[in-house]
Amino acid sequence: MAHNTLQTDRTGRAGGALERLVPAALALGVLLVLIDVVWTFTLAPMVQGAELSEPVVIAGQQITTKLLLSQKIFYLHVPVAVASFAVMAFAAFWAVRFLMTGERRFDVWSKTAMEVTLVFVAATMISGDLWTRFEWGVWWVWEPRLTTYFILMLLVIGYFILRNAIEDPERRARFSAVFGIVAFVDAPISFLITRLVPSSIHPVVFRTDSGLPPMMLIPFLLGLFGMLLVAFALTRIALRINSDAAEVEELKERLEEQDAWRERAAADEALERLRAAGAKLSAPAADVAPAAAPDVRRAHNPEVVGSNAAPAADATRDSDQSAPSSQEV
Repeated sequence: MAHNTLQTDRTGRAGGALERLVPAALALGVLLVLIDVVWTFTLAPMVQGAELSEPVVIAGQQITTKLLLSQKIFYLHVPVAVASFAVMAFAAFWAVRFLMTGERRFDVWSKTAMEVTLVFVAATMISGDLWTRFEWGVWWVWEPRLTTYFILMLLVIGYFILRNAIEDPERRARFSAVFGIVAFVDAPISFLITRLVPSSIHPVVFRTDSGLPPMMLIPFLLGLFGMLLVAFALTRIALRINSDAAEVEELKERLEEQDAWRERAAADEALERLRAAGAKLSAPAADVAPAAAPDVRRAHNPEVVGSNAAPAADATRDSDQSAPSSQEV
């Protein structure tokens, strides 16, 4: 039974100790994110923005600058973006493992991580656009951070377009692995671009002198840790689903190969029976052919027929002459 070089004997069913941690990780992650959201809109202080034309008294305090409610998006936008980078790093790592070993399970794992990455990338783009609209008054700005992350989103989408465009499993897995590794190169560039390009108007979040007060730093860290747990749980759940689907596909391929082998065996057996029946029919015909050969030669040779007919005619005349006529008797 022929197989290509892509190893299909191990699809990598997700299991083990990590699998048992998935429900707890998902529940804890969701809980931490909910605490982050509630803390953000109840306890975290507002960020001061532009100066107001006239002072305003709010809750007994005189406010001279605009309070930026849009800054609340920061507590979810940044954790989602960091989670997208983390999951994509695993996708690139498993792609490297596939190129090194050729095992199908690493291709399944890398594809699964890219699927989860696409979910977090889409959430990052949506929350980022909302922040851009409320903070800068426009829906999009071609500044370095937004541009590089937009390119990252296009690369992730292009990864799945590439997988769907190639039918051969081995070529699809290898080309997708290489493309996923190249696409991940943009992730650290997008993360560090605000430091590499000082003129970027996008704020720098992770720095030693962030200056966040505890009432802002605590919910942010809770949201970051919770989002990473959610990303871990979603990745493990998706791994289980895709691994089971890959195993089913492998079983279907094996069954199709076995059915094809049975069909070929049945066809060969039928052909052998036909050959045996033909041999039995040809044997009596070969025995009759030598006996009928002289008659056939006489029928087709006039000289032989004439030579045999002449003695027969002379014998008839002799018998007529020797026989006494009725008048003589």
